[in-house]
Amino acid sequence: MPENLDSDLNTESGKQVRQIKKKVLILGEGGVGKTTLLYRYVNKVFLDSTKMTIGSDFFVKKLKTIDEQYENRLTLLLWDFAGQERFRFILKDYTKGAEGVILVFDLVRYNTLQKLFNWIDILKEGGVWGNPDVKFYLVGSKRDLVPGNEQAIPTDIIEDFKKEFNIDSYFETSARDGTGIEDLFRTVAKSLIAQEDQK
Repeated sequence: MPENLDSDLNTESGKQVRQIKKKVLILGEGGVGKTTLLYRYVNKVFLDSTKMTIGSDFFVKKLKTIDEQYENRLTLLLWDFAGQERFRFILKDYTKGAEGVILVFDLVRYNTLQKLFNWIDILKEGGVWGNPDVKFYLVGSKRDLVPGNEQAIPTDIIEDFKKEFNIDSYFETSARDGTGIEDLFRTVAKSLIAQEDQK
């Protein structure tokens, strides 16, 4: 089991070093919090306001995990795509080479879950959806807004969505307080390294 996530990359484990780069797409409607989620993960801070992403943005996160055989030095190339419809024409060009896809919706805006159907259609067109070499993760954002909120999406609706699209990995996150973000990306890192082991 991987350990020592976020450790100093210069530490020597005495094991063979394996350099791994993985491209991960982060998709979802505008305003669901994709950029703030990534900013919280990469920079450990909450951005109270962000400018609308134009086209795409790009984050890099370097991790180290040690398993029985390797010291894995994993570079996550995190592509943050604009949620606005007018930018989607570029998406198919960027999907090539992706080995992970994070689908994000807002836990208190039902339409953002419904609109993931459109994103999945784009992934199908790009040959990504249904590809056994690509890992998929569903993320409900803004968990901090759920308690007592009548707009919160019922759990059974989220469960139905997961079953319909056969998505096992589901996380609820909050960029504001950090809930679930480390768990999400720890799972992403572990599954992408396991994917490398199977090659």
